[in-house]
Amino acid sequence: MSNQRDVLVFSKRFAGGVRKVAGILENVGRRPVLVSAEPEDINRDACAAHIVIDWEHDDLDRFVAAVDAAGVEPTAVVNFVEPLLAWQLQVARHYGLPGGEPGREALLSKTLVRAEMARLGLSGIAFASGPAGAFDITTVTSYPVIVKPARDSGGSRLVRRCDGPDRLAAQLRDMAEAAGDTAEVIVEQYLDGREFSVDGPLLGGRFEPVLTVEKTEHDDVRHHDAGLRITPPPSSYVRRAALDLAERISVLCRKLDMGEGWLHVEGRAAADGSAELIEINPRPGGGLHRSATLRTCGIDPFDVSVMAALAEAPAMEASRDEPGGEFLALLPFEPDRLGTLVRATPLEELLRLPSVVDGYQTTGYRVSSLEQENFFAEVMLSAESVDGLREAAGKVRAAFDFTFE
Repeated sequence: MSNQRDVLVFSKRFAGGVRKVAGILENVGRRPVLVSAEPEDINRDACAAHIVIDWEHDDLDRFVAAVDAAGVEPTAVVNFVEPLLAWQLQVARHYGLPGGEPGREALLSKTLVRAEMARLGLSGIAFASGPAGAFDITTVTSYPVIVKPARDSGGSRLVRRCDGPDRLAAQLRDMAEAAGDTAEVIVEQYLDGREFSVDGPLLGGRFEPVLTVEKTEHDDVRHHDAGLRITPPPSSYVRRAALDLAERISVLCRKLDMGEGWLHVEGRAAADGSAELIEINPRPGGGLHRSATLRTCGIDPFDVSVMAALAEAPAMEASRDEPGGEFLALLPFEPDRLGTLVRATPLEELLRLPSVVDGYQTTGYRVSSLEQENFFAEVMLSAESVDGLREAAGKVRAAFDFTFE
């Protein structure tokens, strides 16, 4: 084993929680090594070394050569980016590291997850899949449907609702143009109801939900997260649905013999409390999900994930000082145009507003596509009621001014 105890930290489009992961690794005596496609990556200064890989066109031999040329001896891989899961599997297996177990292959594609859920009797949703440029729309027999990439779909990239075959055909043409004719797409039955997310550790084959967030103002036009995302869920049927879905995810993970780590699961809840899976992400929720989890139960999802990647036991004892009667809300912001952020109300001013307890803002954020979520800022609100959260959100929206050019 390397004396430097190098740990590869994967990133794509600057995502992957690089700075937070690097800090955790340094605190436990490991050496973070950033692996990304950007020579001038904005996170490279947070790591001890930087390896540049073209995720789309390089292969494992090129990867290994670049690692060797950098004098790096990998002892673990930390990957919080779903589109890089295939890379994680082959790199972990090549070096004999944790994170390469066969069960994770089912998470390589939303189609594979759907098929496995159906095979196990855990989901009854109708779906079809194929290449964007040659998809047979006659296999879709009922509408509305949701069409999205089966792979590389982070940040709601290229997700659209289609209410008929003409709209579906047009969307498939757009996806083929944006992602290529051979890009795998999945077309699945549209689920009525309220979207929610569930975060928690996967330990001993059981998914333990510790943070459930109801997306009370979800953007059903662009299919982006938007507005107040509230925990605990104010709707009782969402709370029931989240527990039901968590049990089914536990069954799936045991059948797949998944290793330990953290899951961010998204679903839709019907009014009767039933639930259907939208997707499974083998990493912590983005934005302020980590902060919300720490505040509500004292568990750090990044720490759990990193320790699992290192094959070391994470600290999992929940805090005994959980706030009583508190509602939290995550309020994200994204622009409606292309460009670069040139001006914004400072985060420090937002943090002085009533009920604002945390936040982030990305300086110089650049939007090159509106086909995905572009959250450049977010705040976390705390109140004793949902009405209190809405009042606080109104004050933040009134105070927060920004310009993209």
